[in-house]
Amino acid sequence: MILMVTTIGFGVYLYSLGYFTSITSARETAGNINIKTIREHFLIVDVNFTANYYGPNQWLVNATVYNYCNYNIEIVSMYLNGTKIDVEYNPVSIKPYSYGFVEGPYFGDLGDNVPQLIRVVSSLGNVYENYYPS
Repeated sequence: MILMVTTIGFGVYLYSLGYFTSITSARETAGNINIKTIREHFLIVDVNFTANYYGPNQWLVNATVYNYCNYNIEIVSMYLNGTKIDVEYNPVSIKPYSYGFVEGPYFGDLGDNVPQLIRVVSSLGNVYENYYPS
């Protein structure tokens, strides 16, 4: 009985000294990441397709992204019709209430004025996608 009371008392003493603060701070960090994920908001404002930029049948895809939240966001990937595009200057950091440009090469035929599905993904996993004419 004395051993049990001593062990519990020692645990409370260590907690009061901050011995277990790394566990508490890890839990708080996970909570902060979840809150930022929920509060992160951005959208694609415009997309430009530049034909034959890198060579024949090679396109430069340039998406303008607007960040309308209070946090810096990082765009880490972009997809065109489900095909991943290698984003230049990866990750693209965008300040609150400002625009950023996400661009990369696409190799293939897009056609003229055909709707293309563009998707951008942030570092926290949020996604925005929409159709834009090529």
